[in-house]
Amino acid sequence: MELREFLAWFTTAGAALLAFWLVEHWPWAQAQAAEAKRWINYALAFVLADLAYLGMIGLSYAPLPVGIEWAEVLFLVGTTAFGVSQLVHGRAVLSKK
Repeated sequence: MELREFLAWFTTAGAALLAFWLVEHWPWAQAQAAEAKRWINYALAFVLADLAYLGMIGLSYAPLPVGIEWAEVLFLVGTTAFGVSQLVHGRAVLSKK
């Protein structure tokens, strides 16, 4: 897998998986209530995906957004990772109940 492919994967599933893993292994997050952990997971997935996408832009793997496109692209990338984090949560946590 090349860096371009890794970053493209990380902007969706990778960010969601890493966010879930971090929340499960981060002592501070573990001390939070279940609902708070869900929101922490969502926020982490959103931010990690957007950071990966910004890395793609910095490496010229993705086009540089112009004007309002910045907000639209970062929102789309972040909410996609947020959605995938729901799938990860459902598979890892809810399927065990």
